[in-house]
Amino acid sequence: MSESYSGDGWTVELDDGVMVWEFLPGMELSVFSGEAYDTFEKLLIDHDIDGMVTVVKLDDKFNADVFDVWEKSAHRAEQAGIERWDVVADGIKAISLRGKVDTGGLETMTTENRTEAVEWARSV
Repeated sequence: MSESYSGDGWTVELDDGVMVWEFLPGMELSVFSGEAYDTFEKLLIDHDIDGMVTVVKLDDKFNADVFDVWEKSAHRAEQAGIERWDVVADGIKAISLRGKVDTGGLETMTTENRTEAVEWARSV
């Protein structure tokens, strides 16, 4: 059974042990550290999650504050037992994220293909 939640410019779906986030065009970057992160915390507490996928469709460039929230999320995910995190983004954003986010002990991958990302995250 899958569950889904949404907020101002984001959605998240839980399906078969994988949490799939989408950050949509027009989303205010401040939402990362607000309602989206609060939902993330609640899902980690309430569910057994093995893998995480983040689909980045944002128009804006990332800044240091966004990278801080992503790092915080990675470390919190690892604490909760998540083993894999895949980021789905176009080439420039994928390169930007890969080089600037400390993901701790999470196994990570970046791709432009959502289906590939979900399958990889699920194959823990």
